[in-house]
Amino acid sequence: MRLASVIDISLVDVPGIPVTVIFTGGCNFDCPYCQNAELISSESGTEVTVEEIAEKARGHLTDGYCITGGEPTIHKDLPDLLRLLRADGHCHINLNTQGSVPSILEKCLPYLDSVWFDIKTKPDRYPVITRTSGNQWASVLKSVKLIMASDVSFWPRTTYAGDLMSSDEILGVIRVLKEIGFRGEYVVQNYVHSSGVRENEAAKLSIPNREDLDAVFDLLPDGISMRLEWR
Repeated sequence: MRLASVIDISLVDVPGIPVTVIFTGGCNFDCPYCQNAELISSESGTEVTVEEIAEKARGHLTDGYCITGGEPTIHKDLPDLLRLLRADGHCHINLNTQGSVPSILEKCLPYLDSVWFDIKTKPDRYPVITRTSGNQWASVLKSVKLIMASDVSFWPRTTYAGDLMSSDEILGVIRVLKEIGFRGEYVVQNYVHSSGVRENEAAKLSIPNREDLDAVFDLLPDGISMRLEWR
């Protein structure tokens, strides 16, 4: 596995739980607004064993771990890392993923407590937002269904970037969540410029207006709430 970095303690990545954050290197998507763009390359980070990562992540005054990236599930040994972390005993283990590798995600589920799941956009817009070819949505939907069929908490979210997306895309995601029987909170992260976004990409993006999404609140189906936050 490629390790980019470890943050000793974070109070914001998992609600109400202090966690140690593990950043993996490499991602199979290329979203323009990515705030960790330096981790997209398959050469980002350093190749290390899962034992080395677990040793580096242990020993901090936290109540669990958050594994993010990059995209952690592109690494076949991710389940082995989670197994080692789970062996520490009672702790909360959270995974951040965009769900493009359901075969690995399925093997991770026995060791997870929660998943922040980045649903990038409505199904037909996936090639545009992720800048990939092939039917990525089929893999994403399979991953969503795997989590929902498990005991793992499913926390869906979407980054909303001005000049790249419209409120119709958020409505498209909500329609999908309704169709698969999701009930709970859906988080929309309003894009803001940050140092991690590539300069050439940031120049093409704008910070969205809250008013753009006001109409969406009126169209939420029963059982689904929406929370806006600034990323």
